[in-house]
Amino acid sequence: MCWFCYVLYQVRHEKVLKSGFVKGEQRYRCKECSRQFVPTRQHGKTQTQKLTAILIYINGLSLRTIARLIHVTATAVLKWVRQYALLNYQKPQPQQNNNTPIGIELDAVWWHYLRSKK
Repeated sequence: MCWFCYVLYQVRHEKVLKSGFVKGEQRYRCKECSRQFVPTRQHGKTQTQKLTAILIYINGLSLRTIARLIHVTATAVLKWVRQYALLNYQKPQPQQNNNTPIGIELDAVWWHYLRSKK
């Protein structure tokens, strides 16, 4: 089964061809998307490692330090934290107060508009 077709299109099929070896493991090529893959390789970090990184972040350690400890990029840790927050926390709703006017500052927008006309 092609992992890429399953993730991108939620389609399971067995339309794969053998496409040589890489580091002693059989490589396959998908007939549908023409991507090559090795099905026995693990991609990414385990769920336990991700949750550990999130708990360390919640306790106050920086993203970059966590990334160095787990041997991933800080961007990966940030994505894990954001995904965890989306799944487990609700976004607070703004308070509805009809007495206060909504003001927008247009100085910067007007300045860029004037500069673009030159």
